[in-house]
Amino acid sequence: MSFFRSSLFKIGFPILLAILVYLPNEQLFTLLATYQELLNALPYVLLTLVLFLSQPFNQGSTGLVSLLMLLGYYVTQNWLSLPIANDTDRITFVLFATLLPLNILLIHLLPEKRILSRFGAAYCGFILLQFLWVYIALGQLALMDISWLWQSFIKPLPTISPAPLVVIILAFLLTLISALLLLFRGNNYEQSIFIALLFSSVLVLSFYQPLMPELCFSLAAAVLLITIIDSSHELAFIDQLTELPGRRALEIEITNLSGLYTIAMIDIDHFKHFNDTYGHRTGDEVLRLVAQLMSKNKGKGKLFRYGGEEFTVLFKGKNANQCMPYFNSLRTRVAEYDLKLRNYKSRPIRGGGVVLKMKPEQVEEESVSITVSIGVADSLSELSPENVIQAADKALYRAKNSGRNKVTNLRFA
Repeated sequence: MSFFRSSLFKIGFPILLAILVYLPNEQLFTLLATYQELLNALPYVLLTLVLFLSQPFNQGSTGLVSLLMLLGYYVTQNWLSLPIANDTDRITFVLFATLLPLNILLIHLLPEKRILSRFGAAYCGFILLQFLWVYIALGQLALMDISWLWQSFIKPLPTISPAPLVVIILAFLLTLISALLLLFRGNNYEQSIFIALLFSSVLVLSFYQPLMPELCFSLAAAVLLITIIDSSHELAFIDQLTELPGRRALEIEITNLSGLYTIAMIDIDHFKHFNDTYGHRTGDEVLRLVAQLMSKNKGKGKLFRYGGEEFTVLFKGKNANQCMPYFNSLRTRVAEYDLKLRNYKSRPIRGGGVVLKMKPEQVEEESVSITVSIGVADSLSELSPENVIQAADKALYRAKNSGRNKVTNLRFA
């Protein structure tokens, strides 16, 4: 599941779809042509659905993206028609191919606010002003001879797209910038921006292909819909600090448990004292570190963050005794990790953090060790998953009361 939440997948999957839609396929286009009316309406339906879902799911940027895509699709259906032959249609397409990507990329710089807010109303007013400007500009240009633009400055690529090469390059350059932001920051709303820019660029490049506006906007809307649902699932079931499944995910998992399984409760020793001494920022780094160590050493167990400094590991098809080598290995791995702390003289009020890379301004390095206590129980002696968790919790307290940094199997305690 972590791969599907990675920036690599968030970039690669839309690119794969974009390549597939760009490749000419006569049989596919012939088949889709029989559903022309449905395809014409599909982007409106899907993008409107994304727009409405963005409000309760607090996905303001995704809502703005869907709003822009709705307006863009409206322009292709009502202001542009093939073949694009007269000067007014050409300049309309150039403005469309330039303003749509620029407005989408601009969302990167905007705060994450709901559309139904003062900010959303102001942004909609900004878009409306652009529409009015374009409408007035096109009305004035229709009265003028602008054929010299196509001959001297704006030279379209007649066999590929009505947009000139410079506009096509601009669209893909903006898409590349968005992809880099998504790759290095990985925010969910940045994926929505990248999706819209990618399919807008493909449309600009291949506008002359049949059904291309319908296909590009429909696919973009479908991926946006998947993104907004996935983001909501992640917020509900994935712990944002450690990127592990959270307690709600564990509660759903145990409702489907049957047969033989083992559950372990893992607690970081003296974590409250650690937090009080070094600060909550360092405490958060420790939680991330322990989660990473356990993820690398989890065997075939499923790892959850139970809450606070507690984690849970679930093994299916194994009893507690079979899992003991894994838990002892995990306990040793954490205890032997050399944790280095740093303090910032320029920002002492913010506390310390885990050292990942040494920098000249970082001083007063301190090495500490962290340990974990683990309580293990299985379904051989308990009737329900809730009872197994309670038994593992009891074993955990025994491990703590007997000196900490230990693994206690309740069946053999």
